[in-house]
Amino acid sequence: MIKKTRLLAVLPLVFSVSLPVWSVEQKSVQASTLPKSESSTPANVKHDTKAADELAKTLQSMITVSASFSQSTIDKSGRPKVEKGSMQLKRPNQFRWNITSPFNQEIIAKGGKLWMLDPDFKQVVIKKQDDQSGPTAVQLLSGDASVFLKEYGVTRMNYGPEVVYTLRPRKVSDLFEKLELHFSRDQISAISIVDSLGGKRRIDFTRVELNQPVANHLFEPDVKKLEKAGFDVIDESGV
Repeated sequence: MIKKTRLLAVLPLVFSVSLPVWSVEQKSVQASTLPKSESSTPANVKHDTKAADELAKTLQSMITVSASFSQSTIDKSGRPKVEKGSMQLKRPNQFRWNITSPFNQEIIAKGGKLWMLDPDFKQVVIKKQDDQSGPTAVQLLSGDASVFLKEYGVTRMNYGPEVVYTLRPRKVSDLFEKLELHFSRDQISAISIVDSLGGKRRIDFTRVELNQPVANHLFEPDVKKLEKAGFDVIDESGV
């Protein structure tokens, strides 16, 4: 019998902004809400081809990323939640998202598999990476940005040393209404998302290191070692 776990409730946050959106309560970003007229008529979404090409080039140049993060979530009732931790990304499609506060949780992806580790519940759930349908903030940073961006209208705004790229779905979508990528002095500094249910979340990055060596073992959890440590392993990947 599967133990109760936070993993399935939290997963959508970072990875399926469909991040299902890790339950609106679990994860959302602070960003201004999208005017209803714009969200209900996606055909009118503005698109700047030059900005999209620029963003794709910038993202594709980020071969590895290591950073600390603080993720602020506000659900539609206005209740806030903050989670902190560290992350590592490595193209193509490898990432590690390690929450250390207010609880411990780790999500790792590599080779088509997604491992969700919950030390408090002594549980590891393994899924097929492709099963996480819809675009995700992490996939945007670790996957093929050019392909991802084809589905969205992209615009760019400059605020002094900060550059903000805004993505809006070209078609009616229940995944998210708006996603913003913030860059400060050519480094990723934040990602904010407004979901279709009114939830908002913002992920701020600090101590960002780009294109520095990242150890492969960070993306290869030792399942046998975890089993010996008493973890229940639930493999739903079929891989």
